[in-house]
Amino acid sequence: MGKRIIFFGRVQGIGFRAAAEMLAVKYSIGGWVQNNDDGTVSLVVEGEEEKIKDFIEHLKRYFKNNIDKIEEREEDEHGFKEFVIR
Repeated sequence: MGKRIIFFGRVQGIGFRAAAEMLAVKYSIGGWVQNNDDGTVSLVVEGEEEKIKDFIEHLKRYFKNNIDKIEEREEDEHGFKEFVIR
């Protein structure tokens, strides 16, 4: 399963990408995370559906005071074997 997620709010400069990378390793998820010019953070993740769901929920809980909105959509799989910060 693949997902593309965009996080809105004060999500840059707070360790969001490093936390996403750490959690991706914990949940055995491949993909990437990057800061966007508009202040949002984008994630593309691949893995088992339940693990992706837990990964996203963990990020939402940890950064609940920083996230204003989240957009999620299904994404084609690209065969990511690891998770990287772009």
